[in-house]
Amino acid sequence: MGKNFPRITNLKESPELFEKTSKLIEKSFHYEAQNSFIKDFYPLMREENRSNCFVMVDENENVIAHVGAKEKFLSVNNKKFSLTLLGGIAVDEAKRGEGNFQNLFQDVLAEKRSDTSLFLLWSDQEKLYKKYGFYLCGEQFESPQTKISTELIQTRYKSLSENEKKTIHALYEKSFSQIYLTPQRDWSDLTETSADLFIRKDKDIITDYFLMNKGQDLGGIIYEYGSEDLSSWLKIASQYGRVWTGKEILPTESSQYQFFMAPGDTKLFADLVREITNQAMSIREINVMKQEVYFDFNEELLGLDVEEFLRGVFGPGVFEELEPRPLPIFLSGIDSI
Repeated sequence: MGKNFPRITNLKESPELFEKTSKLIEKSFHYEAQNSFIKDFYPLMREENRSNCFVMVDENENVIAHVGAKEKFLSVNNKKFSLTLLGGIAVDEAKRGEGNFQNLFQDVLAEKRSDTSLFLLWSDQEKLYKKYGFYLCGEQFESPQTKISTELIQTRYKSLSENEKKTIHALYEKSFSQIYLTPQRDWSDLTETSADLFIRKDKDIITDYFLMNKGQDLGGIIYEYGSEDLSSWLKIASQYGRVWTGKEILPTESSQYQFFMAPGDTKLFADLVREITNQAMSIREINVMKQEVYFDFNEELLGLDVEEFLRGVFGPGVFEELEPRPLPIFLSGIDSI
């Protein structure tokens, strides 16, 4: 290759690469012909976010690799903290083993680190991402599907009236976002999503809802819900699919890690941890080379591996000494990428 290749660009600067990038991602994720990554992950691939879709190309303008980022904000005690979600990560099979992923991934992390408190991504490649300081964190519970005995209305978000959309927004704010720490919602992300929306009405007014499925992703999984009586509603919802929760709201058969997590900018991460722990923890230093965190807690200076520290704050296995217990971070399937 020439000395200027492979080069890194993004889909806003190089919109002509969008179709090639989409094909690479769908091939890497073994997408079936009837499904579309662009639709399933509309928040990531929508035009307004394409400056955050980073691609590596060779001298013939073939797309070698892609790493997408989506910037979100987490509200804790009415304070906003930045998150960077990473997804759509794909490398051309013929170009693997040449260091292309490492170069692109490190470039994206460097680009985003100074502006973010926390990185999150989803993968089954634990050994790979551990090399970059990402650790499995968060706890996600799965409740089994039961027998359908309640008839609900199935629709799509874009089919609702403006008043019905406002009702859904209000239910989300009063229930889902009260039991979890969730990213600030951009409801326009739901306009093109392939997610199925189920609602229940009383006298033509929506009283409860849940979202499930997402094209090829999250088939049979209920991952967002809103209701005045969440526990009772989730029992009904479970008739339609398996329910994912960030805490044990329903009887569960299994639990799993929710995402890979890595600290972003040290100061921003420290500010987030301090707020989540109600000022109980104050980070002094993160040694990136040794992957260790040094922090003040209960008038003691302590040191832990980054992995152990992250799980102690964000779960699973939250430190018993943290009282009140922090709300769990939980991302709806609409917000995850």
